[in-house]
Amino acid sequence: MAQRSKDGTETILRKCGINESYQLAMYLLDQYRGTTLSCRYAIPPHLAPAESRTQLEEAVKIAVVDTVMRHPMLQVGMVDATSKTPSWIQLRSLDLTQHIKWVHIGGHDDFEHTVQEAFRTQLDGRFPEFSIKQPGWTMTIYRQESSPIMEALLTWNHPQFDGAGAKVFHEDFLEFLNAGSVHERAGLDGDILTLPQARPLLPVPIERLKKLPVDLTYLAKVFWEDIRPQFMNRDPAQATWSPIRSSPYKTQFRAFSIDQASLVAVLALCRQNKTTITGLLHGLALIAFSSRLDSATAPAFQGCTIIDHRRNLPPAPPDVPWVQSDRAVANYVTQMPHRYDTELVARIRSKLPAEKGEGVAMSADLQRELWDVSVRSRQEIAARLEAGLRNDIVGVFKYVTDWQKTMKDQAKKTRQLSWLVTNIGVLEGGPNDTGQEWSIDRAQFGLSAEIPAAAIEFSPVSVAGRGMCVAASWPDCAVDVALGEGIMADLERWLGQLASQ
Repeated sequence: MAQRSKDGTETILRKCGINESYQLAMYLLDQYRGTTLSCRYAIPPHLAPAESRTQLEEAVKIAVVDTVMRHPMLQVGMVDATSKTPSWIQLRSLDLTQHIKWVHIGGHDDFEHTVQEAFRTQLDGRFPEFSIKQPGWTMTIYRQESSPIMEALLTWNHPQFDGAGAKVFHEDFLEFLNAGSVHERAGLDGDILTLPQARPLLPVPIERLKKLPVDLTYLAKVFWEDIRPQFMNRDPAQATWSPIRSSPYKTQFRAFSIDQASLVAVLALCRQNKTTITGLLHGLALIAFSSRLDSATAPAFQGCTIIDHRRNLPPAPPDVPWVQSDRAVANYVTQMPHRYDTELVARIRSKLPAEKGEGVAMSADLQRELWDVSVRSRQEIAARLEAGLRNDIVGVFKYVTDWQKTMKDQAKKTRQLSWLVTNIGVLEGGPNDTGQEWSIDRAQFGLSAEIPAAAIEFSPVSVAGRGMCVAASWPDCAVDVALGEGIMADLERWLGQLASQ
C-alpha cells in the first residue's frame, strides 16, 4: 500500500527489496558503480540521411517513452537511500534530456574507438544524487554523420534493475522503434514526460513473491563462513592472490567478438558435450587461471554464476503493463558458487603445455578436462534452477538488517571468488533481411568493478543470428592488467580453436 514520505511530499510505492538494498549499499560505499548494455542498431534508410536527423531523434524519443511507460521501474526515484529502509517513490515527471543523450561524431573520427572509450567511461560514472529524485538510467546514443547505424548505450544503477531487465529494455525499445508510430504521446510536452498520477504497479521483490526456504544446515554453514575468524579459514580456493582494495576505484574493461559461424560451431560442440556457453566459459576460465597463476599462488579456485530467477516466479498479475514475469524490468538475480578443488586444478596444470605464451593451442587431453569441467558447471547451474529458491543465498540475505555495515565488513575479508560469469543470453535483434526496418546487429554487456566480489567478471551476450561478444571487467587496484588481458587472450584464442575444429 502506498504511503506518504516523512516530509509528506512524495508517495512511497514500496520499500526496496533485498536485491535492491544490497546493490544500493555497494553503490553508496563506492564498491560498484554502473552497468552497461550497448546495442548497435541498423537505422532504416528513410531515417539515415543527414536531413532526417530531427525525425530520427524524435522516433528514438517516442520509442524510449513507450518503453518507460511499459516498465514502471524506469519511472521511479528513491528516498531515504542512506537509511536502513530505502524506498521507491512515485515521480511526477521525467526530464528526458537527463535520460536520452545524443553524441554526433565527425565523419573522420574512429567510431568504434569512440564507442569503446565511452563504454569504459560510463561503467565508472556516478549517477545524480538521490536527492535529485530521478531514475538511475541513461540512454546515450552515438551516431556518425549520415551513418546507417547508431550505438545505444543503456547505463543504469543496479538497484533500479538487473542485466536481464536491460535486455528486455532494448528488445522492447526495438519493438517500439519498428512500430513506427510518431503520433503525440499523452503526457509528453517537448522533452518533459508527465507520468500518470495513478499509482504504478512496481514489480514485486523476489522475497515477497515466493517463499525463500533455508534449511538449518545451509544457514549454519553460511553463517559460520561469515563469522569465522580469518586465521581459521584455510580454504585453498580463496582468491588470496587478489586482495580486496577499495581505491583508487577504476574498472579495467576488455571485450572480443565471435562471429555467427564460429558461435554456431561452438554451440554445436556444447550440445554435443551436454553443456552451455556459460558452462564452457567456466571451464575456459579455470584453465586460463590455472595457467596464468602458479600452484603456490592459487592451489584451487572458486567461481560464480549469476542466476536469473524469473523462470521461478509466479505468473504476472493480469493488470501489469509488462504482461509476463520474464519480461519484467526489475531485480530478480541471485548467485551460486562453483568450487574447483586442488586435485582438479593440479591435474589441469599437469596437462598444460610446457611452453607458455600467446598462441599456444589447447591439447586434446586438456580439452577433455575442459568439457568435464564445463559439463559439471552446467549441471550445478541446472540443479540450482531445479531447486528453485530453496537454500538460495537470497534466502539468507533476508536476515541482513544493515546492508551498508555488511558490505563494509565484507570489504575487510579475503576475496572468495576468482571469477564470475553473468550471461544475459540471446537478445532478439529483429529483422535483418529486408534492410527496411530497425534491427540490432551486435551487443556488448559490461559491469563496473565489484570491489568485494569476483576478481574478474565475465559478461557474454549474443544477438540472435549475429554472433556473441565476451567482455570482462576487473578492479584496476586488485588485478594486474597483464593477467586480465592474458586470460582474455586465452579465452579468445581457445574459443577460436574450438570453432575451427
